[in-house]
Amino acid sequence: MKRIRVLATVIAGLVTAAGAGVSQTASAAPAAAASTAASSVARTTSAACPPSNSGLTLPQTPDHGVSQAQIFDRGVTDPSVYAGHVYYVWGSLSPQQPQGVVGSYYMTAFRNAPLRTYTYDWFRTNHPTWIEYTADRTTPAWEFGNQVYTPLDVANPEVRQWYFTTIIEPAIAAGYKVIAVDNIGLRNDFKMSGHYDADGNWVQQFSDDPDDATFFDYVNDWLSYLSGGLHARGAAGAFNITFNASLHDFSQDKTEAWLNATRKAIATSDIWLNEQGFTVHRPENVTDDEWSMMYDLIREFRCKPMVIDNKLPTDTWDQASPEQRQWVVANYLLYRERPTMMVMTGLKDYAQYNDIPELDVDLGRPVTGPIGHGTGLWLRSYQHGMTVVNPSSTASRQLILPGTWTDLHGVTYSGRTTVPPNTGLVLTPTH
Repeated sequence: MKRIRVLATVIAGLVTAAGAGVSQTASAAPAAAASTAASSVARTTSAACPPSNSGLTLPQTPDHGVSQAQIFDRGVTDPSVYAGHVYYVWGSLSPQQPQGVVGSYYMTAFRNAPLRTYTYDWFRTNHPTWIEYTADRTTPAWEFGNQVYTPLDVANPEVRQWYFTTIIEPAIAAGYKVIAVDNIGLRNDFKMSGHYDADGNWVQQFSDDPDDATFFDYVNDWLSYLSGGLHARGAAGAFNITFNASLHDFSQDKTEAWLNATRKAIATSDIWLNEQGFTVHRPENVTDDEWSMMYDLIREFRCKPMVIDNKLPTDTWDQASPEQRQWVVANYLLYRERPTMMVMTGLKDYAQYNDIPELDVDLGRPVTGPIGHGTGLWLRSYQHGMTVVNPSSTASRQLILPGTWTDLHGVTYSGRTTVPPNTGLVLTPTH
């Protein structure tokens, strides 16, 4: 214990001193850079998160190491592999899980998944007023081009009751304590426009603006109703809420209106699944202002149980570069608190258990909160090491290290160390 206290003190001092030693490699004289960096050190809160007293069944995770979640489990033949690694399963085949693991039943927010027996023709015959259409008033507002599940008007009291009686209540009766709700987008990216009433008259609900404030309110009202109904039945809601700021396609959004609506949705959830993570299927990772927006949002809700899902750009996790895998872990150790879980998978191996060596790292408990510097480098110290993140896509940073340190792949660093752009390092002191 004495050695741990001494090491923690050294690392804490190192992180503080790093503020005076961090600089862009293209900066002017070191003394000037040190003065600038030292005056712009920004600490984020490191107070311990209080224990949950919600009365709901939520994952109970340790305050050290890497707490993992499992996204679907249809490829997991022996769940005993979860021991000491996985604490929550999103979309589990069974409510029964090993000791210390919480499963969840899968459904979607605006469609009838997973119940394939209820087709578009069934809804059109039995409940035509429930179907949401695009502006042409003929085409259903299919999500992701999927025409298996029908988009429904979740503001309709009959639809809401149908969700509970047909999907949710049977799952709770089967033993599920958490309902995993997928595909929650605050933007109206699938061009939902309106529906027909019982007399066949068109009811216009939304404009063609993806950031329609009416749609924001529509989504959050549904989530509030859903959460209240789940809690009344003793169940928790795990909401997969899209982080549009880091998407490099038509749905990217960095507006304050979208962000505020997203905050409200996250606050309503009991477990927040962030499927974009710090990779978003891309080899270049999430960087710059997109990284800052993601990081700030995670830290804002740092005491909420959450799963940050980092999908790698390769078919399987082991095909991704070691540097990108270390980036994922370094970011996790930067933002994590006790309720924080993470996932790292390839594009095609997310439903199986992946024994990823980098996720075995355990630096002990955090000694400080995350510390950001004016030059853009972020650090956080732990009992047995530290994590370093450079979220810039273009600028290298420098870090002065006393002694010799080793990263997750055995690479050693000492003295003035250059941290390349788009890089994360998990470092332990070499004895």
